[in-house]
Amino acid sequence: MTIIEFFALFFIAFVFVITPGPGTLAVFAKSLSQGFWPAFYLSFGMVLGDLIYLSVVIFSLDLFAELITPMMDYVRVLGGVYLIYLGYKSWYAHKVELKTRAEHKSDLKELLTGLLISLTNPKVMIFYIAILPAFIDLTQVDLYYALSILLTVGVGLLAGISLINVGVVKIKVLFTKPHMDRRINQMVAVVMVLAGVLLGLS
Repeated sequence: MTIIEFFALFFIAFVFVITPGPGTLAVFAKSLSQGFWPAFYLSFGMVLGDLIYLSVVIFSLDLFAELITPMMDYVRVLGGVYLIYLGYKSWYAHKVELKTRAEHKSDLKELLTGLLISLTNPKVMIFYIAILPAFIDLTQVDLYYALSILLTVGVGLLAGISLINVGVVKIKVLFTKPHMDRRINQMVAVVMVLAGVLLGLS
């Protein structure tokens, strides 16, 4: 994997994980009510779930390499369109409602909860199926290449979700201001659309 491919894949994973959704809202709420560490274990479980989906997609793509490779340009455009769609959905996302209290759980239970949130979110696998062919040479998916992809995406996911966690902990008051949640959704939407355009034109 080249440096450019690394940063591109890292950026896509980073943006994907901060997109408003069940996992993001769960981390928001956990950070607000219980602080950094409970939210960290919840986040880590979510990342593990995403990496399980990613592993399945990587090796499934390898099995169908001969079929998918001739359609790479179309897949790349469709991936870009999907990112733009996610940006559109983020722009018009509903108000973020954060709980002020949450049930206390052990670290393991928080991790398993995060894992469950990820594994029951169908957009995770759809996202990877749409996006990964733009970054993966389907004829060279050996173990080392697969692990480098998993590591890159894992770091990107953990960085994005940790940023949310730390941000909520540090600036809780900001999220209580009127219309701030909408502004956050719109900022994420702009980034998603830009990423989609760049992917589609690459």
